Amino acid sequence: MRRFHLLRTTSARAVPLLVVAALASNVGTASAANLTGIGDPNFPNIGSAAYDVSNYSIDLKFDPSSGRLSGTTTITAKAKQDLKAGTSIGFDFLLQTQSVLIQNKPAKYTLGKDKLAVTVPVNLAPGAEFTTVVAYNDIPSRVQNAAGARNWIENAGGALISNEPFSAEWWYPSNDHPTDKATYAISVLAPEDRDVLSTGVETSVTQTIPGWKRHNWLSKAPQMTYATFLAIGKYERSGQDAGTPARPNLNAYATDLDPTIRANAKSSIERTPEIVDWLASTLIPYPYEATGGVVDARMGGFALETQTRPTYTDGFFRRGKNDSVVVHENAHQWFGDSISVATWKDGWLNEGFASYMEYLWSEKNDTGSAAEIADYAYATSTRINWNVVLTDPGPADVLPAELYTRGALAIQALRSAINNDDVFFRLIREWLTKYQYGNAKVSDFIDMANAVTGRSTNALFKTWLTDKGKPAYKPTDATFDASAKRAPRSATPTPAKPKVWDDLYAVVTQKQ
Repeated sequence: MRRFHLLRTTSARAVPLLVVAALASNVGTASAANLTGIGDPNFPNIGSAAYDVSNYSIDLKFDPSSGRLSGTTTITAKAKQDLKAGTSIGFDFLLQTQSVLIQNKPAKYTLGKDKLAVTVPVNLAPGAEFTTVVAYNDIPSRVQNAAGARNWIENAGGALISNEPFSAEWWYPSNDHPTDKATYAISVLAPEDRDVLSTGVETSVTQTIPGWKRHNWLSKAPQMTYATFLAIGKYERSGQDAGTPARPNLNAYATDLDPTIRANAKSSIERTPEIVDWLASTLIPYPYEATGGVVDARMGGFALETQTRPTYTDGFFRRGKNDSVVVHENAHQWFGDSISVATWKDGWLNEGFASYMEYLWSEKNDTGSAAEIADYAYATSTRINWNVVLTDPGPADVLPAELYTRGALAIQALRSAINNDDVFFRLIREWLTKYQYGNAKVSDFIDMANAVTGRSTNALFKTWLTDKGKPAYKPTDATFDASAKRAPRSATPTPAKPKVWDDLYAVVTQKQ
């Protein structure tokens, strides 16, 4: 994610209470006995450890005239526990539910503030595959979660849902945590004069009802819930010619964008295939089946690494083109989407590396080396709160600005300490290969850094990730020996501002 500096908002939410009161149910209510979350320390009630999802098949209809969303989601999952008949399992969900089937049998359910509790009607042994079909009908723009957030954004033209760390619950029931990835089949019926955009590849557009069209999207690679988006409205499509049969590209721009902003956005978004190719050559092969980008003013103050097709607010392009944000969001396809956090304490693995890839893009284009950018950020760091612990920012804001700024400086410090780019980039590539399509913790990266370099990086990362206060030395002076003597900060003059700086930090300091 990348956010505007002045919009220090957060989509992180307060930990919701477990469901006990019924808002809707079929016959009877579900027990709350087995509704503990997946185990995230920041959001202990989010997700479920009872099952693992392999596929979401989402079949919806959206009517812009009323804002009503209706349809079904079929969830294919495997039981991770012994789920005997009468056991309750939870799905993260907010919308009014009409019915629930498990293995084609009606299931009792209770819809609470942030959780749909469902009573399993049949015995499910550990490892057993089962399907859950949830039918629902609601107006998502009127629905808020336990923290008061309304992440479904709507106007007269359509709707948009794209947010981090939580967005799925406004449009489909899920196991809403990065550790439970799944494939997706998304089918949405909308008025024929509206477009429907999502992740993956659009497999077909059909018209079976006069005045309406159904758009079908397919994501074949494992995908997190928050990396899945839905945009319904009027868009100008482009960029298809830049793709290949093996990796199609599709960009889209809301038709109500200011013409100058749209032109600025195009000058950067249309470079997505080129940027992805560069990232793949620097890292490892691109992990997904498609590329692209969507620009929409309704995004608010941020851009998001929705899988295969990042979503951007128009604000990034008000000053002109902005290749840096395109690099950042597409770097997340590796750092964040392919390798995802094990818990929401591990966000540095996403944001620090995506930000550092911007530094490397600048280095490639001679608009400032990574070392120059890092040292300038260190010298002019009035916007950085050096007391934020990057390995545990806390649930109030799991994606603070410091994950991006100080987070990238930590990576430059590591690169400087290694002092051998062959070793540094081998570490990055081995990291991306080992944990591809999986999840990892910050400690996993530190362990790999120790193994690949043959040195202990523990002290270095303690200084740059966990110690409170500004480090006593700039990133390019970093060594593996944290006790090494340094020149006083005052003895180091402020370096010249890199050419790319305004794209990186003057307008925007945060990315998702």
